[in-house]
Amino acid sequence: GWSAMASKDGSKVTTQGYHAYRKAAGELTGAKPPQGIEATMVLTSPNDLKVAFEMLDVNKEGALGKKQARDFLRCAGWCVPDDELDAMLVGRASSGVKAGTAERTKWNQKMLMDLLEENKNRENTSVASVQQALRRLASNRAKISRERIVEFISQDHDLSEADIDQVLGAIGMGGAKLLDCDQLAAKLLDRVCNPPSVLEMHELGS
Repeated sequence: GWSAMASKDGSKVTTQGYHAYRKAAGELTGAKPPQGIEATMVLTSPNDLKVAFEMLDVNKEGALGKKQARDFLRCAGWCVPDDELDAMLVGRASSGVKAGTAERTKWNQKMLMDLLEENKNRENTSVASVQQALRRLASNRAKISRERIVEFISQDHDLSEADIDQVLGAIGMGGAKLLDCDQLAAKLLDRVCNPPSVLEMHELGS
């Protein structure tokens, strides 16, 4: 959830009419909303995802490496662990690769959009699984300290303490030293579906 929150960005989308229009146009190409969240995954239209791809393609190669391809899937709303994202990427790549050849290391935009289409009915994470993960991190307590989150995320994720504070601010839990695990999970996943606008993120960062 943290990576997805940090990756997603774009203009504010609030109207029900927008969702209805996109559904009618067959443009809902992102991940399914996490189980337990009553929301539509926004900012995942083909145009939104084109912007995400271009943003991640920093060297303008027209292709993304595995880490950036994972980030692209997170921009599309996927909140599953890295190994599941890798299985999606490699599974897609291996179908067109002869046995014995090297594993794919680059994905272009069409491959990734096809991948999203192929996985559109695949289950995303659930509120319950994120709640359980946070409780495990909190040594089976109902609340987790901000320090424990920072300590865990800084071990093997490319997120700084400032990034974590920005995410907590975006879900209305900024400044809290102790966070309710169940509430944190639900708010995080809701924000993945409905990310803050560029303006909101700018205000949170200032």
